[in-house]
Amino acid sequence: MMHIAASLLDVYSGLLSHQSMILAMNSSFVDPLLQFENQLKIIKSSFKMLVATPSLDKVKKMGTSNEDVEDLVNLYQNILNTYEDTLLILVSKDLYKLQLLQEMIVWMSQDGSYLQERIMVIISRVLHFASRKVRRYTSVDAPCLGVLAAELCLLCSYTDSSITQQASLGLYHLLRIAKCQTEDIGQSKPPSHHQHNCLLPSSDIEFLSKGFKDKNKISQRIGQTLLPSLLNDFVWSLLKKLSAFDYKIASDAASILKLTLEYHAQKVTMVSKIVDVIYKELHENSSHCMKHTMLRVITLLTHTSPTKVIFQLMDYPVPADDILILMWQAAGSEAKVAPHVLKTILLILKGKPGEMQETLTEARRFSLDTTNMMPMAASQALCTLLPVASYKKAVAQFFPHLLMALLLQLFYSRDLTLTSLDSPLYARDSLRALLNCSGLRPVDIALEEKNCWNQFSEALYHHHGVHIIAKTLCEFNFPQFPETLNYVYKVSVEGPQQSEDSIITIILLTEVSFIGRL
Repeated sequence: MMHIAASLLDVYSGLLSHQSMILAMNSSFVDPLLQFENQLKIIKSSFKMLVATPSLDKVKKMGTSNEDVEDLVNLYQNILNTYEDTLLILVSKDLYKLQLLQEMIVWMSQDGSYLQERIMVIISRVLHFASRKVRRYTSVDAPCLGVLAAELCLLCSYTDSSITQQASLGLYHLLRIAKCQTEDIGQSKPPSHHQHNCLLPSSDIEFLSKGFKDKNKISQRIGQTLLPSLLNDFVWSLLKKLSAFDYKIASDAASILKLTLEYHAQKVTMVSKIVDVIYKELHENSSHCMKHTMLRVITLLTHTSPTKVIFQLMDYPVPADDILILMWQAAGSEAKVAPHVLKTILLILKGKPGEMQETLTEARRFSLDTTNMMPMAASQALCTLLPVASYKKAVAQFFPHLLMALLLQLFYSRDLTLTSLDSPLYARDSLRALLNCSGLRPVDIALEEKNCWNQFSEALYHHHGVHIIAKTLCEFNFPQFPETLNYVYKVSVEGPQQSEDSIITIILLTEVSFIGRL
């Protein structure tokens, strides 16, 4: 018993010493970042001391009398209270230091201590304290709320109901803080009004009593409450959890992530970064257990940010690998986004493959490559997307635009085929796909019989090849003739900027106009 008592006294005195150091730092003029880093080290050291203490049951058994037991239990509780008080001191001065709670959850998951429930009680109490205090603030600076919310959400699905209950309480208080932050950003309010608005609806009390187990409601509530920057952090944190060694954590993260994006993808701004990390993850491990979820994330982001998703997908090396093709398919899997996807691809096809990046004014670049290979990537993407049944209506809508853009890309590809004999003609292949999915298969067959497609690899054939394609289309009285004539005429009147564009436009306009006169 004396050994246990001495051990507890050492922990208690150590925590008090750490607390005094933190108080001294709070009163100093140390750089805030340096101050936080040092305080984090102290809190982590205190945490290690805390989880090294014996369990309360073991402490009770060591007492030889009721008085001894009572003294040991009081000492044990004082240790826990001191650690909690230290956190309250830090948070009371600066809500930014709520980030310490996020770190504690990480330490807790790594330690697997019997004190997990008590640690969650401390986290919940600190968040409760912060949620009451924040209502008196005119501004709220708590950038860690997104990541902390992700950690608490996952703990709401924990196997231990006592942990789940405390995580639910903590998440409830966190959302109250986040609501105050949203109100603060939205408009300036008098303190009394601000305090009233920071309270969550009474319906949330019932929601809380059910333990936040409904992932659907969790996702809706968090998306509604968190600011876009915090929601970015929330989504990013869940995305990283998809690669967790614990399959249950990865699975729970996948469920919450998909539901959040289904309801609130429009608030997520770090789209390109998310697409890039998914590509890298799947490229490194094509059999990733959460592969389906990652592809679903691409689909959901395309609903609200098609331009960002498509531009990022076009910025990888050509030819595309299997993973990238899967991501293209995910981005273009639904009919409602097809027009937006095709518009973005048409924008990219205005560029000239191999052209130096500095001369491009219309294409947005994400990589450090000096040459623009995005048009070639876009042509390859069309080979994948155009045959998709859900794209039929959008393809019909943009047929003239796609026809013109791909004929120009065939011409532009001339220089690439000259420098690399093995360079694939994706513009040619996507043009054939366009004809086939637009009810013009007989035109494709006729052009193949004329050996037109094969001759495009020859440098001097391009102008004549465009002439053959236009003439063959007219020979078959293609039903898209009226809108094609109108579009080509409009392009010729507005005037393309490059001389080679003019040549292709004139050839196409001459043939289409000729059949129009007939």
